Amino acid sequence: MPVAALTALCGLALAGCGTERAADASARTEVDHVRPGSSASATPRRDAASTPRPDPADDESGDSEFLAFMMLLNTVAEPCLPELPTAVPPEESEAMDEIPSDAPRPDELPLPDEPPPTSEPRDPEEAFQEIELSSVEKCDAEQHVRRITKALAAGSAHPAPEDVDTVLRGLGYLQERIDGPQRARGGVEFTLDLRVMGGSLCLSGTTTGTRTTIEPYGADVEVACTEVRR
Repeated sequence: MPVAALTALCGLALAGCGTERAADASARTEVDHVRPGSSASATPRRDAASTPRPDPADDESGDSEFLAFMMLLNTVAEPCLPELPTAVPPEESEAMDEIPSDAPRPDELPLPDEPPPTSEPRDPEEAFQEIELSSVEKCDAEQHVRRITKALAAGSAHPAPEDVDTVLRGLGYLQERIDGPQRARGGVEFTLDLRVMGGSLCLSGTTTGTRTTIEPYGADVEVACTEVRR
């Protein structure tokens, strides 16, 4: 580095230090001029408008709860998911070797004709009809029914709605996915919305403490589980 440039840089650094020291001295002078018993404070005041406030959007507690809920659903549904093949069977591998080199590639295959758009609008009442569950969802429902029934049986003999809510929350179900619980038909009723990733699984349950009945059914994503006509 040239000597002139180095000298100029040192001069700027010294000037900055002098300015900072002057500011510190000024601040000490203002503190020293505060008289004992005065209402003034030695701590410099900050404008309330300039103080940053925490953004509620930065709170990730909701995201973490939903992530735990998704992990719960995946764990419960794991026995119901079909096993993926780990390797290509030998006969399929040999068949792939026999494909001629001049065969069209997948990206060259003709696309199927798209169905013509329907001009008739969907009947609004159709969304309120019960949807048939898939075989995987039926198996998934059995897993949820088993764990909920077991947890309720281990609880209070005469549960109140808040007792049932505590059990469901303790099992990992989100509060916004629980409808009720509320007293009805000599027991406590509740509904669980387990629809994720395009699924349709809902659970409607009633418990008296000694007996719990839970029925699975499918619901359209456009309506609440409690709005389905069954």
